[in-house]
Amino acid sequence: MIDGHTHTPPDPVIAEQQLAQALAFGLTTVICLQTNPDTARAMKRRAADGSDIADLRSAGRLVTVAGGHPTHLSPGPYPVLHGPEDVPGFIADHIAAGMDQVKIVIEDGSPFNRPMPSVPPELSAAATAEAHRHGLLVVCHVSSEAGALQALDAGVDGLAHQYQDVPQTPEIARRIAESGTFVCMTLQVVRDQAMAVDAAADPRVAPFVEHWFLNSLATGLVKHEPSLAHTQNIRGAVAVLRDAGVRIIAGTDSPLPGTTHGVSLHLELRHLVRGGLTPVAALTAATSAAADVYRLPDRGRIAPGMHADLLLVDGDPTTDINATLDIRQIWRGGEAFDRQRHQAAVAERTKAAQSATDA
Repeated sequence: MIDGHTHTPPDPVIAEQQLAQALAFGLTTVICLQTNPDTARAMKRRAADGSDIADLRSAGRLVTVAGGHPTHLSPGPYPVLHGPEDVPGFIADHIAAGMDQVKIVIEDGSPFNRPMPSVPPELSAAATAEAHRHGLLVVCHVSSEAGALQALDAGVDGLAHQYQDVPQTPEIARRIAESGTFVCMTLQVVRDQAMAVDAAADPRVAPFVEHWFLNSLATGLVKHEPSLAHTQNIRGAVAVLRDAGVRIIAGTDSPLPGTTHGVSLHLELRHLVRGGLTPVAALTAATSAAADVYRLPDRGRIAPGMHADLLLVDGDPTTDINATLDIRQIWRGGEAFDRQRHQAAVAERTKAAQSATDA
């Protein structure tokens, strides 16, 4: 499977643990939509040298403005853009850094009553045009309807979230579909605390998750609960987008609070089914559809000549989406992943952390 929206921490040790955990849950490729380019390159090299972590594609640093999202949340430095004149240099540096996509942030904070500066229309349009001129895919963070419309006006290839300030409308959904823009829903990060708590206690999950990631999964949503209206808006959008023919992609925004690499994609699939997708359509959103929109023609399908990235489960997830966690075996690039070895390494690190706490 492919997670269409993750983040990789700058610390290479933690980054490697997260990518190993992703693979332990059948995610053979993850799309990182913001991280330090040095870490992204290091993890891409690491994945190329072995089959014990998930493969990575990354957008590196994103297009934002001074004081804009996410400069207040995660470590920089960020290459702040002041206007269209800064775009060619940014894209040139992006290409030189070996990044795979460009991510633009259109976020004024209005859905959360936290006003902040946002990328203006002229900058999002210039960044999209320059990225496309160099053959780069453009994905845009949005949380509001106005932000989504600005992104569509700019001609981006994908929306990194479904907006949540108002319900999705058939009219805008049709516009998204007609433009060929995909939507990576990130439903779990819009908060289902009960599902996350249950997952953290699930014996199919807990032994394979680093203890600090497990704690975030179990408790992280408590301090970040959104309004019920926002939750209903984003969940209700699944059926509207489906009916309009929009390409829906599965993604988690891991490791935001209440999510963690690998596990959360399985929860995301459940949300997609609850929202109105068939289990087959939900699985497609995490396999072939994700491979198509992120321009990964060598994976996402089981066919001759494709990467032998495989997940074997007990049961039939095409009829029962919960069966995706009944994992029997995982292969990346034709090499079997040693899940028991991963479990033992997680247990050893957990024991060491507990000993340090007790000391």
